[in-house]
Amino acid sequence: MFVVPLAVHKNWLLYYNYLLWEGMNLLKKNNKLILISLVIIGAVIGGVMFMNRGDFAEGNRDTIEENVRNYVERYKLNPDQLEIGIITNPFRFPTGEEEFTVDIKYMGHPYISMTLTGDPDTLMVFEPKELIIKEIFNELYLEARYDELKPTIDYLASLDIEDPLRPVGTKIKYFQTNVGIDPEINNELKEAFKNGDDLEQLKQYIEENIEKISKLDTNVHIVGIKSGIDEEQAEVIRMELENMLPKSNYVVELGVKDLATGESQGVFTYLEIK
Repeated sequence: MFVVPLAVHKNWLLYYNYLLWEGMNLLKKNNKLILISLVIIGAVIGGVMFMNRGDFAEGNRDTIEENVRNYVERYKLNPDQLEIGIITNPFRFPTGEEEFTVDIKYMGHPYISMTLTGDPDTLMVFEPKELIIKEIFNELYLEARYDELKPTIDYLASLDIEDPLRPVGTKIKYFQTNVGIDPEINNELKEAFKNGDDLEQLKQYIEENIEKISKLDTNVHIVGIKSGIDEEQAEVIRMELENMLPKSNYVVELGVKDLATGESQGVFTYLEIK
């Protein structure tokens, strides 16, 4: 007879397979009763541990939230200004690896919203590519170009178009960029970010390289929500944007769109400003 401490087997599937393997050894000894018992016990244990996974998010929320706050603090953000949203239950990849995700919003400066990845065994957040630095950089870069973007921001605000991706009161509205992932500057901006105890070195890097970064920023999104924009109004808005936007390429999504049907009302277009 054998005894295996349940605590050793954090992976219920591994434990279940272990029981089956031992059962097959017993079967060779014609002990069918023990085999059947092992299969039943393994199924029950596996089911219980799977159900525990179902309670993963709420059962571990306090620990995960503490780990997330410690994580953002390492990236020079104030953990007291962090809002933690949905924590998913773990999901498994074909390789057998498991991950869970955490939605966060940083309500301080600069505002960022992103999804972090965590390890369900350690409950720690891991992010090898340090995408949080890219998110901070993108927002600071847009702020550095505020004077160029302000006419468009003021115009869209005058039309009562809302920015669905930022809270009320942020300096930048409507504009979204992902230029921070560009390989030509990604390593440089990470190095600038890690120098010093605050964000001043990163701001200085942006200021000194604003022209180079702007040339790389060739796929800017302008996002806003407002219902009731008819075709005539949409054409007026499009023409106004062409006259006031700085040189770049823009994916414009202003209005409302039915994701189920794909139908849209407003300005949904691509603009090349040369």
